[in-house]
Amino acid sequence: MRVGLVLLLAIAAFPAKAQDAETLTSDDDLTAYCLGVNRQLAERFRQMQLWGCGKAAAMEWCRQAKASAPEAMRARERLVIRFANELTRKGLLDIERPPDSRARLTQIVADGSTDAAACFNPKGDRDEPACERLQRCAEAEQRVGQ
Repeated sequence: MRVGLVLLLAIAAFPAKAQDAETLTSDDDLTAYCLGVNRQLAERFRQMQLWGCGKAAAMEWCRQAKASAPEAMRARERLVIRFANELTRKGLLDIERPPDSRARLTQIVADGSTDAAACFNPKGDRDEPACERLQRCAEAEQRVGQ
């Protein structure tokens, strides 16, 4: 009985192993990438709410964009939460993961943020390859739900 109890306590003391770095699927990579994209887009919509549009008729587009920004920001924040939850459920965000695995996942998230910033930059210079890479997130967004 004591041996069984000691064995049970020993097993309980060791944390469950998260997925290995080598077992990251392409879906996991895409989920992490889209997490970064949506995090960046949510921040862009937050910044749009701070725009000063003026009263000129030519600035109507600005006032409309500013008015729609809060809901767009909330939608992107919901997607950020869903993507983060999916990675968490798989154990990919666990602190116990190997440092190289965490670094890889962090880099994928950063790549998504960088592509979103390059595609939707404030100067209006679109990076077309980055915009094309963002299209991969449409399927992932459907998978996690809007």
